[in-house]
Amino acid sequence: MHFFNLDGSFSKECMYYYNNILKYVNRYNLENTKVALDLAIKLHSDMYRDGGAPYIIHPMEIANYLILKNIRNPILDMNLSNLHDEKLAETNTNLDIDILLASALLHDTIEDCEKKLPNGRQSLITEYQLHQDVFKYVITLTKDKHKEGYTIESYYEGICSYWQTLILKVADRTSNCSTIDAFKENRIEKYIRETKKFFYPMISKGKNLYPDFSRILTVMKYLIVSICESVASILHIDNIIVDENYEKTFFFIKGFAIGKDSMQNTLKALPLCKEYYKGFTRKSGDKFIIHPLRVCSYLISMKIDNDVMCSSALLHEIIKKCHLEYNGIEIITKYNLDPKVLEYIRLMANVERYPLDLYYMSLCKQPEVFLLKLSNRAHTCTSLIDASDAEITEYVDECEKYIYPSCKYVVEHYPEYHNTVYIMKYHISSVCSIVKSLRHIS
Repeated sequence: MHFFNLDGSFSKECMYYYNNILKYVNRYNLENTKVALDLAIKLHSDMYRDGGAPYIIHPMEIANYLILKNIRNPILDMNLSNLHDEKLAETNTNLDIDILLASALLHDTIEDCEKKLPNGRQSLITEYQLHQDVFKYVITLTKDKHKEGYTIESYYEGICSYWQTLILKVADRTSNCSTIDAFKENRIEKYIRETKKFFYPMISKGKNLYPDFSRILTVMKYLIVSICESVASILHIDNIIVDENYEKTFFFIKGFAIGKDSMQNTLKALPLCKEYYKGFTRKSGDKFIIHPLRVCSYLISMKIDNDVMCSSALLHEIIKKCHLEYNGIEIITKYNLDPKVLEYIRLMANVERYPLDLYYMSLCKQPEVFLLKLSNRAHTCTSLIDASDAEITEYVDECEKYIYPSCKYVVEHYPEYHNTVYIMKYHISSVCSIVKSLRHIS
C-alpha cells in the first residue's frame, strides 16, 4: 500500500480509512467502490498533500466520513418513499452507495491524474468498467477550465444538478478545510472567501433541492463554518464571520420539536433561550444566542432528538451567563422544565468546581451530557478572537488531555455513540490542529 508520508513515515490514518472502507465494501458487496479504491491508490501513489500526507488520504477520508455519517440511511429513506417496495429500495440503495463512494474515491483523478489513465478519462468506463454514473459524477466534479463556456459560477451550478455531486463537493470541502493550515496565508484567505461566497449558498440550495440530505449537509456546513470562523479570527480576515439570521435556526428547531410531538422541554426552552441571552454578544460582535442554537441544531443534525438533551443545549450557558439564584432552580419551579435539564446544565457548567480530570470523569459517566460538551466545544470558535497564546494553549490542551481520551472512553463503553463521537471529535480536532498551526503553538 502507498500509505507513506513524504517524510517516509507510515500513515496509520490511511490504513484505518482503508480498512474501514474495505469492511463496508465487503458488507454491502460494493463492486464499483472496490475497483475505485484500488485504482485511486494506484493513480495517487506518488502524490502528496501540502502537509506531507499521502494524497490518497483525502479521497479515502471523504468516503470514510460518509460511511460514518450513515449516508445509507437518507438514501434508503429516499428510495423507500419513491419506490414503495422494500426489496427494490434496498437494491437501489446499495447501488447508489456504491456509485457515491466510488465517485468520492476517484473525484480528483481526472483533474490530477488523467495522463496516467491508459485511454484518458474514458478509461474509467472502457478499461476499468465502472458504472457510467461514476464517470458522470467525476466529470461534474472536475474543474475543466478549458471547456467552452466554463466559469466558476457555472461549475458550482452544475454541482447542484445531482444530490450525489452536491454531497461529494461539500464533503470534499470539509476534508480540505481540515488541512487548510498547510496553505500560505494569501491562499487561505482566498479559500475561505471562496467558501463563503459559493459553498454557504450552495448548501442552502442543496437542502431545499434534496431535503433527505439536509442533516448531513448541516453537519458538514457547521464544520466548514467553524474552521473558516476560527481562521478568520486568528488571521484577522474581515467579512467572514457574519451576523447570522438566528431566527432561521430558531424556527428550524421549533418546527422540528413540534413535528416530534414529544419535545415539550425544547419548546419551553426556546423562548427562555431568547429571554436569558438577550443583550449578550459573542466576541465576534454577533448575538450570543447563535451559539446555543447552533449547539442544539448540530445535535439534531446528528440525529440526536432527545428532548432533555436539546433543551439543555439551548440553556447550557444560563448559569455562567445569567447568575441565576440557586444555580438555575427557577427553570424547574417557575418554568416547569424536567429536573434532568437542570442536572445536565449544572454538570456542563461544572457548578461543583471539580478539577478537570474529575469533571471529565463525571461527564463520561453520563454520555448524553458528554455529547452536549462535544457539541458545545465544536461551536466555540469565535472565542479565539483576540485570545492570547496562553489562552489558546489552554484551550487546545483541554482537548488533548481530557476531551480526546474521554471520546475514547465513551466509544468503548457506549458503542451506540461511536459514529456520533467520531464525527464531533473530527470537527474539534480539525479546528484545534489548525489553530495550533496558525499560531505556531507546539
